[in-house]
Amino acid sequence: MNLEEKTRNKQTLLDGIVFDVERIDVELADGTHSKRDIVRHIGGVGVLARTADGEFLLVKQYRKAVESLSLEIVAGMRELGEDPQVTGERELLEETGSQAKSIHYLGRYLPSPGYTDEVDELYFAELEAGATDLKLDSDERLVVESFSYEEMNRMFRENKIIDGKSIAAWFFAKDKGYI
Repeated sequence: MNLEEKTRNKQTLLDGIVFDVERIDVELADGTHSKRDIVRHIGGVGVLARTADGEFLLVKQYRKAVESLSLEIVAGMRELGEDPQVTGERELLEETGSQAKSIHYLGRYLPSPGYTDEVDELYFAELEAGATDLKLDSDERLVVESFSYEEMNRMFRENKIIDGKSIAAWFFAKDKGYI
């Protein structure tokens, strides 16, 4: 069965700050037509970070889209043309004040391929001891918190951490033997 959808026409609905939105007219394999609204996003990087004393760092921040606080791994958007590992190291320093002693690629994660082309690259980092001041963006507000391995497992089981990239990174890291 052919499931491919052919693009017939595109229209930009929003030229946004973080993403753009396109409306795409598609032709399905059976010849019928439909429309797709697609969020175009440069992509992001997430880093599951473990301190020298074995604690995992998460950031707590308010997420307006869901009107709630969220516990998440360190993450941020890539700069145009930036290597994902460089993005991860930059975000670690900005959001936690920490530098990676080692950093390992975990894999890719598609946050929601039904409506966005965003691809997030995920990493696991062992951090050097000590940290400097945070270097947050002017509109960024977050709190860094640390948790033991046992606390992390409990928070995942109890749905205290429900952010997709954090869940994916945790299970990638377990599967690859980093934690």
